Amino acid sequence: MKLLVLAGKTVDNTVLLSLLKGREYTLSRLSTVSRGVHPLEKEGADLVLLIPDGSDSSWERAIIRVRREYDTNVIVLYEESLSENKAIELGAYDCFKLDSAAEERLGRSLFHLEQYSTLESRFIRKQGLLDWMEKVDKIGSWRMDNQGNIHWSDGIRRIVESGGRKLTKSFTSGRKFVHPEDLEVYDRANAATFDEGWSLDFEYRILDDKGTTHHLHVVRHVETGGDGTITGAFGMVRDISLHKEFEDILFRRDAVLQVLAGFADRFLREVDWEGGIDKTMEALGKAADVTRVFVFSKAHGDSDSETLSIRHEWVVDGVEPIIDNPVFKNQSFEEYSSWRKALLRRRVVAGHVKDFHQREQLFFETGGAKSIIIVPVFAGNTLWGFMGLSEHRMERDWLPAEIESLTMAANLFGSAIHHGLMGEKLIAANQSAEEASAAALEASLAKSMFLANMSHEIRTPISGILGMAEMMVTTGLTDEQREHMNMIRDAAGSLLHIVNDILDLSKIEAGKMELKPIDFSFRPVLSTSVRSFGPQAELNNIVFQYSVDDDVPARVNGDADRLGQVLWNLIGNSIKFTERGLVELTVSVSKQEAGRTCLLFKVRDTGVGIAQDKLETIFDNFTQADSSLRKKHQGTGLGLAISRKLVNMMGGEIGVESEVGRGSTFFFTAWFGVVANQTLVEEEARPKLAKGLHLNLLLAEDNPLNRKYLNHFLTMFGHTVTSVENGLEVLSALESKGKEIDLILMDVQMPEMSGIEATRAIRESNGKRYDRTIPIIALTAYAMKGDRERMIDAGMDDYVSKPVDMHALSDAIVRCMAGRESVGVPPHLLGKSPLRKRVESVPVPVSLDMDSLTDRFEGNMELLKDILELFVIEAEEKLEKLDAGIKEQALKKVGVALHSITNIASHVLAMDIMAQSRSLEKLCYLGKLEQVIEGIEEMRPQFAALVTLVKKEVEKL
Repeated sequence: MKLLVLAGKTVDNTVLLSLLKGREYTLSRLSTVSRGVHPLEKEGADLVLLIPDGSDSSWERAIIRVRREYDTNVIVLYEESLSENKAIELGAYDCFKLDSAAEERLGRSLFHLEQYSTLESRFIRKQGLLDWMEKVDKIGSWRMDNQGNIHWSDGIRRIVESGGRKLTKSFTSGRKFVHPEDLEVYDRANAATFDEGWSLDFEYRILDDKGTTHHLHVVRHVETGGDGTITGAFGMVRDISLHKEFEDILFRRDAVLQVLAGFADRFLREVDWEGGIDKTMEALGKAADVTRVFVFSKAHGDSDSETLSIRHEWVVDGVEPIIDNPVFKNQSFEEYSSWRKALLRRRVVAGHVKDFHQREQLFFETGGAKSIIIVPVFAGNTLWGFMGLSEHRMERDWLPAEIESLTMAANLFGSAIHHGLMGEKLIAANQSAEEASAAALEASLAKSMFLANMSHEIRTPISGILGMAEMMVTTGLTDEQREHMNMIRDAAGSLLHIVNDILDLSKIEAGKMELKPIDFSFRPVLSTSVRSFGPQAELNNIVFQYSVDDDVPARVNGDADRLGQVLWNLIGNSIKFTERGLVELTVSVSKQEAGRTCLLFKVRDTGVGIAQDKLETIFDNFTQADSSLRKKHQGTGLGLAISRKLVNMMGGEIGVESEVGRGSTFFFTAWFGVVANQTLVEEEARPKLAKGLHLNLLLAEDNPLNRKYLNHFLTMFGHTVTSVENGLEVLSALESKGKEIDLILMDVQMPEMSGIEATRAIRESNGKRYDRTIPIIALTAYAMKGDRERMIDAGMDDYVSKPVDMHALSDAIVRCMAGRESVGVPPHLLGKSPLRKRVESVPVPVSLDMDSLTDRFEGNMELLKDILELFVIEAEEKLEKLDAGIKEQALKKVGVALHSITNIASHVLAMDIMAQSRSLEKLCYLGKLEQVIEGIEEMRPQFAALVTLVKKEVEKL
């Protein structure tokens, strides 16, 4: 501690030097000590020591100046009489006589002052961190004292106050901000908190001065005295409006995607795209929550015609249809030049009708629309017409997700129309063998184009949905929000499964599915394929087991992925339709020839069985044993059809034996080559991304949801991400800061310039404008035969399909950075095959993510240690209170203790324990004591293990 000593001229020098021995100080001898204060302006000091002469009365003025002007602590020592109380009153930290005890007393005062300064500094840092958190995360807090006075934090004022409306010291001042529809909920919550003493966790809405609605998540805690009376309360408020908006967008997109998946499914089976157009438009309109859906086409399908007529329409009740209105028949396309040009360039026209050109306003106002969105429909490369949505109830700002969904719908309609047109041409060309051959080829190309487009147009938004859902899970959601996000992920995953089934079936029928045989160790691969069914069977209270005969070769040659797909379908069906008993897989040798063997697979279950009249059709497309409206189990009826086709491709046959009420046995054969070297080869583990591998990545992705998701997780992994939306922007970014970029993640289909075109431009450059060797990884939803080869031929180094698996992307990044001088990657982390399988890690029951905790506290290890020590102390206290509540069978006390455990678990990011505790807390308020006690006993070992982990980390810190 640095001292500024202002001593009188008559002060004993020997005593003074003895007092200051071993300390850092600056000494000034003055007859008037107040004149020595000014050096604080330049030099500064931690403490000013005043030792005035007996005749010097300026010490009072010196104390005032040091405290007020320089905010520095003062200690006063005196030789003769001096008013100690006066010195303390003026702001001195201490005051005592300069005698034999002065040195000891000064040391004690300095020690206490250092401790005080440390605590004050720590408090200021913590308060600064809290203020920063409130600003960044849109949270606020409040506290009520025992007099009912409320202190509102700055964060809560930023959330609630608007215009001239302010919060006062009364809690009721917040009521005027509450949405009228939520006043009853708000008042009941207040009564429960302040009258009944309940701690609450709930949501309500407020309105700002502009009428905008904001959603708030509120947590309240009540403090009570020994007699049960309320002595205070405090709470936290979070603005979750953005979360609610994301939920609404994702739910709406999910609904639209389901509509489009149904349309794509029907189109694959029927050439006539207009057969179900009315139902599709109705479902699309309801999912998008609009008042009209319409489709315009060029007159008589003439590609050279410049007149448009409405062709299909759906409207809500109360809106006048326009399909029979002559105004919307044979309209000259050339008269609407502005949006005609936009549509021809494949762009979207969207906005409020009042903002359009006058002629366009009159056209749409005739139908009563206030806001419209129009998307072009191209059949191949020809503009066929357009489809759109309109809103009549109010002016509506179209969200990017709505624009993207309608664009995808238009692309699917265009592909369907194109396919239908090609089909018509094929029929018309049957008179000539040459014409028929050409038309057949064109129709096949159209179907391939449709499959590729459907793969991209549906898998791309599904990738966005899954990515945004994963991202939302990391933002600290409530139980209800987490449940909603899990429902979204499950729904999107189910939709992706359906799309993959449809694509697999279509690729097989189109002859575009090929087996990819490789040498592999049969038993380890089989174990990997079926091991997930064990836990799934346990959840259904059934037994799953499998066995392989000894004479089955150790290593074979075949397509392990397609074998796994067949087993997945058969075993999954057996578990789904078996309520008790067992599901069993056996593998034996059926036949053997020179260099190859035929294996027999049997999947036996004790499930519901299949009726005899269904056995002949069970392997047909879209066929299920129970197809009634009351069926218990859901599915598309494609799994067994695909399995039969894959088995046939592997040279085998598939069949079933079944009896209703006794179970079923599915069996199939498949031929495999026998590898000459039967020595088991250890399966290669998936490489991990090195922690030190922090790269500057250029992300090229036109889809905003995918861009946001990838940016979020890549940043979490320690990378720096620059985002662009098309190939031209990629080239521009490389020109401006190419030397800073380590790797490019390139979407394939983008506007203006595709990812393949951008890659070719980089690889074919002379090296002056772009680094020709920079690694490029393709990110694409295309999944057809030849897509991967096309991208590698264009110069891309690796390939990751959508929806993007972050582990697979990390693998690709590690492989691509091999040999780059700027990044050191350990050789053992590098793989050879871009399509190597992942090896799933076994989850750890309880873990402590110190990296995330360190990031959370911005590297402030002292503060982190304080939090962890506090967790250990509070954990023991909360467990004692929990046990006391259980002993008394007092649900309210148990619930309060569980609420506290939820809070402290969140401090160390123990999200699983936090979720368990919160669920048990809710059961307390439902009066389910036995379930609560049972759940606590299940949670107790995990919580104890967590406390042990925290103690170990505290010792390290």
